[in-house]
Amino acid sequence: MSKWKKRKGLVAVILVAVFLYLALSLARSFFLKQVGERLQKSFDLGQIELAYLPPALTIKNLRSKGSNPAVSLDRLRVSISILSLFSKEKRVSAEIEHPVFSYNQKASPAEAKGRPAGGLNWPLDLPLLIESGYIHDGQFSLSLKQGDFVFKGVSAFFRLETGRLNLMLRSNDMSMRPFSAKMPVNGQLETVINTRGRIININRFLFQGEDSALRVEGQINSFQTTKVNLKALFNLETAFIMSVFNLPFKWEGKATGEARISNETGRLVVDVDYKAPDLSLNEVNLGLVEGQVKVEGGKGGEVLAEIKNGNRPVEKALIRFNSKGVFGEFTGFHLDPIMKYASVPWPVTSPVWGKFALNHGQLTASAEFRDRIEKRPADSGRSFNGLVNVSLNIPELDLKLDSQGLTSSFGRLNLKGQIVIGKNLDLSIAGQFTDIKEAREFAEKILNEKFGFPEIKGSGRSTIVITGDYHHPDLDLNFSCSPAGFERFEVATARGEVEVKGGLTTGKVYVIDKTFQGEINLRSDQAGTEARIAAERAVLENIFPLLAVSFPLKGSTSGNFIYRTKGPAISFEGEFSSSELYLLSTRIEKVSGQLLWKDNNISFPQITFNLNKGTVSGNLALGLSDNSYDFDLKASGVELSPFSPSFAGRMEAVLKGQGIFGQDRPHGDFRIEQATVYFIQASAVKGDFNLNFLNNNLNLEIKGQLLPGDNNYELKLDIPFDRDFIRGEVKGELSRLDFLLPWKGAIGSINFLLSFEGPVASPELSGAVEVKGSVLPIPGFAHALNDFSGLAFIKNSQISIRSFQATLGGGPVQASGQLSFGERGVEEADLQLEGREMRLSVFEKTRAVADGTIRFLRRNGKNVLDGDLSFQEVWWGRELTEKPAFSTSAYAGNEDRKSPLGDLSLNLRLRANDNVWMENSLGRIRARLDLTISGPAANPVITGEIDALSGTVYFQDRDFKVVRGRLSFFNPLVIDPYIDFQSETYVKDYHVVFNLTGLVSNLRPEFSSSPPLPQEQILSLLALGESYQRRYSLDATQMSTASLISSQLARGPENLLSLDSLRLDPFIMGSTSEITARLTVGKRLSRNFSIVYSTNLATQREEIVRVEWDLGRDLSLVAIRDEVGRISLDLKIRKRF
Repeated sequence: MSKWKKRKGLVAVILVAVFLYLALSLARSFFLKQVGERLQKSFDLGQIELAYLPPALTIKNLRSKGSNPAVSLDRLRVSISILSLFSKEKRVSAEIEHPVFSYNQKASPAEAKGRPAGGLNWPLDLPLLIESGYIHDGQFSLSLKQGDFVFKGVSAFFRLETGRLNLMLRSNDMSMRPFSAKMPVNGQLETVINTRGRIININRFLFQGEDSALRVEGQINSFQTTKVNLKALFNLETAFIMSVFNLPFKWEGKATGEARISNETGRLVVDVDYKAPDLSLNEVNLGLVEGQVKVEGGKGGEVLAEIKNGNRPVEKALIRFNSKGVFGEFTGFHLDPIMKYASVPWPVTSPVWGKFALNHGQLTASAEFRDRIEKRPADSGRSFNGLVNVSLNIPELDLKLDSQGLTSSFGRLNLKGQIVIGKNLDLSIAGQFTDIKEAREFAEKILNEKFGFPEIKGSGRSTIVITGDYHHPDLDLNFSCSPAGFERFEVATARGEVEVKGGLTTGKVYVIDKTFQGEINLRSDQAGTEARIAAERAVLENIFPLLAVSFPLKGSTSGNFIYRTKGPAISFEGEFSSSELYLLSTRIEKVSGQLLWKDNNISFPQITFNLNKGTVSGNLALGLSDNSYDFDLKASGVELSPFSPSFAGRMEAVLKGQGIFGQDRPHGDFRIEQATVYFIQASAVKGDFNLNFLNNNLNLEIKGQLLPGDNNYELKLDIPFDRDFIRGEVKGELSRLDFLLPWKGAIGSINFLLSFEGPVASPELSGAVEVKGSVLPIPGFAHALNDFSGLAFIKNSQISIRSFQATLGGGPVQASGQLSFGERGVEEADLQLEGREMRLSVFEKTRAVADGTIRFLRRNGKNVLDGDLSFQEVWWGRELTEKPAFSTSAYAGNEDRKSPLGDLSLNLRLRANDNVWMENSLGRIRARLDLTISGPAANPVITGEIDALSGTVYFQDRDFKVVRGRLSFFNPLVIDPYIDFQSETYVKDYHVVFNLTGLVSNLRPEFSSSPPLPQEQILSLLALGESYQRRYSLDATQMSTASLISSQLARGPENLLSLDSLRLDPFIMGSTSEITARLTVGKRLSRNFSIVYSTNLATQREEIVRVEWDLGRDLSLVAIRDEVGRISLDLKIRKRF
């Protein structure tokens, strides 16, 4: 029983189960059919599955049939609890995998084809209520009126409660382009949103891009009218922000700030406070920019900006925009970004104050520049002051400019015209230009075009009209400038006109300048430039550097020239003439010739000029790149003294040759008459020379002779053309000392080696000279140096005598010293000479053998001979009253010639202990002496003493034996010695003593005798040999006075009748024993003719006449008539020993 019951229960359960299975199967099929039918109205289905436990509906590969919106998903699983199956609201949860949703609110009707009516509502009408759901790897694309939004990699969870929605969403790749933004911003999104009724609370909206961020919080209430109240913090690219508000221009940089979005006034209003630390507008960096942005939906908005860029004052700009366009005001604003946007280059640093408007592509602006005008470097921009009106049609790039009195660093201008950028120009610029070159550079930058004509510079009034094609405009320029310039040329004043048309520039310019004056006719095109120059005056040293020519020719010239350029090649040619030029700093006169400069070669096909009273003519050419040359020059009558004070003479020279410097040498020959080089003088110099010109240096080699005689020399010179400098070396041998000394008579030779370098007019000289010979006269001195040799070193005009040996008066001497030469020969000298056993004749009628030292000094034209002589033997044949004078002149027949050493002063000390002999009309006396001779050699002064040791004095034909005697020279002003003299003689039986005391000018002779006699009887005794009684009326002293009168008269014959000699001698005539006298007078009638006449005063008989005629230095003819009338003729020969 129990088993049956169990079996019956099992069957019942199976039946129920089968029933339920069948019921559920039928319900499942019915449900799936109903769901499928409803879904298939709007979607294409892949597969639908329904699970029993737990109850779940799975839909795979769902695709919407319409394109807007468009939906697709890979899998949708809807789960429902068992209890919900028995409730009215069947709550379900949904899980969606890889949904893709797109919706374009802005699509046209054609694009929205297939979209069900009612917008996004699909006719599902399912008896289900989605309570919660999950979205995995979703993608959503929305194109709304508020912008375009794309969400990728979306993960979300949402939960629906009664009137509430909680949403948490994350998108790994979000792109949004709100409103009219032209560029999207990409990043990640996290958001938490909940709704309550019609209120949407955005609790968290965080957008984080690679270098941008946006955080939004707020509420949207759509109860009756939609109300928005949002707050956003942002760190975004300014380009993105400005595009959101549909602002023009190109923006770069990051901006941070806070935005407030609301529509409390009915319109959607966006207020933004921003700060951009490194903002660029139209690729122009503005620096730090901060301000506010306000946008009101349907009305437009405005942007306020304060620009803080470095040390510049704060710039302010207010930009307003609406449906009519963009308008702005600016304060101290730099126009660089605006001009950049308009594609107009803007090399201006000045800010502006003014307004602008941009409407439908038409930009108009009125801007006032207020800068203080000052000169700035070209690359630092320009400054302006004045008002400029600008109108720019941006689509057409049509720019119109108008400004009156616009002041800039390059002038005060009136500007008006039209520029269609890239197409054509019609522009007029007139005014007072201070820098035309700068104005041109500014115009080229503004037009972004290089003008195809040569550079013009200067300042002055000018009118410039630019017309034609934008890239190749035509230009008319009228100007009057001071100063002015054209390409390489700078001038003081220029006026003229220039026209540029079709790439061809023509013009005529008249130039006035201290270095150039004349007319220039200009023609220039792409092939090159040609300027025909009619030069009234052109300074060559200013023109050559402009041609990149280094040529040592300076001065002012006139002529007609043609200047041409073709690419880098330059040529310059013409004919010129000048009254005066300077070649290598040397003056040349009456210059005329032809000049050609081409391919770095300079030539003078014909040139003639006067050089230092001479003439140079011929032709020459120099290749400065290949070092070639071609010379054919001749010089005649050229004086050398203007080249240097150390040179003199007249030169004839010829230079010929052609070849290449460094390989060949042009050569020539020359002759210089009456040549002087430093202290070397010659009647003529001749020689051959060759030269080389390399690296702008002239090298000259000369070999020649000094005439007369065999005097060879070699000279090498280096002369750089780019500076005032000379370097050289000269060596040789002179067989005549006359070349070196300013006096004649020297016999010897000189070997020398000299070098010099420095400025051409005054080079530094150094070297060595070796001298040797047989005779070296001393000017104004009776003796010459014999058998001499020496070595001297030269430094400029200084000669240092290191060693010198010779003989003077037969004795050996040694010398050393310094000589300094100048324009007049020896200017300074200091020579020391030491000799032994010198046989000298210092004065006429004197001889001596001496040892001693002599020093010759010359300073400031004064000469001093200083010495100390010790005599072993002296012979003095001069009268006491004769003035000391040097021996006969060393120059025969040239007594009037002035000594080259000028006046000679003496300071000689003469000493002799014995063996000093004086022989003259007074007698013959042996003495010792200690004298000093000083003062001018022509009129010296003697001081010191002469002591008589022994000897004989002559008086009245009687020999008086010297008892004592002293001659004292004590007066430093005149030679008037004091005599203290006593002598004795014996006549008959009388011992006669003669005393002579006093100055020579006032002698007091006294006679005494033993046995004693009166004075007159002593004189009679001396004169007649007898002591007579008074037989004539004569005072006692008359006889002695008459005896001495001749010496008194002889002391100063120039004071009596201008005679050269006068003598009165008392004597007894014949057997009558009558006392009488003989008068003798002499006179030099000319330099070489003299006569002597002697007569007895008591009678006209016994007359003697003597005539002497000097035929030469050592030869004379003497004619004599004696007292008895006989005539004789003698030939007299003199020789100095």
